[in-house]
Amino acid sequence: MIININGFVIVTDPAFDKEGSVYEGARTLYKTGSPKLQPEDIGPVDLVILSHDQHKDNLDNAGRAFIKTVKQVISTPDAVARLAQGNVTGLNEWESVEIATDKVPGLRITATPCQHAPTHEQTKISGHVIGFMIEWTGQQNGALYVSGDTIYFEGIEEIAKRFKVHTAVLHVGKAGFPLINYMPITFTTEMAIQTVQLMNVEKFIPTHFEGWKHFNEQPEYLYDQVTHSDIKEKLVWLQPGTPTVIEI
Repeated sequence: MIININGFVIVTDPAFDKEGSVYEGARTLYKTGSPKLQPEDIGPVDLVILSHDQHKDNLDNAGRAFIKTVKQVISTPDAVARLAQGNVTGLNEWESVEIATDKVPGLRITATPCQHAPTHEQTKISGHVIGFMIEWTGQQNGALYVSGDTIYFEGIEEIAKRFKVHTAVLHVGKAGFPLINYMPITFTTEMAIQTVQLMNVEKFIPTHFEGWKHFNEQPEYLYDQVTHSDIKEKLVWLQPGTPTVIEI
């Protein structure tokens, strides 16, 4: 996703490889769709927020090449060590970093907790993942929250206690591997609706739910469930490659 705040351009979890890519590892991942935009289509990028580097659907081969061209990347401390490049800042949960830019006064990024596995114990296998709270001077109605890869757990409730959120960008799709474990490792539609209700956000933007074989809830299902729920007026359904303006 590309987030443009008054000309300050942020890219989230860059994965620019083409449809048909296959990644062997502990779990074999299959890419079923190509991104609408490539780095050359985006233009200059000020910042990448990378929820984690260890899974290809958040940082693939082309994404790894791309982040070397960006001035600053914010991710986990583990990512700093693994990527071993000087432009990566590592944050643990609730840690913040101030971003110096004349375009967005008071820009601050805070790492939020994630549980990218069915249980706390299994997060040791999936590895450290963070989400992001994006704040700046002049926000009228709350912050911009990008969940990263997580399920609904007590950490989501703590985020709701600590922050007033205007817009929530949630990683949905019910990612997982049914032949191994039927439990999801990202938000299901039901979890996303629960999160939107809990945080009482004004806008809900779903992302990270198509283009990969291991996403187990299709976009049509997500759209139908949300538009028949009590949060239907909050839904912002983005069209790939087309900007949408939101006032925060």
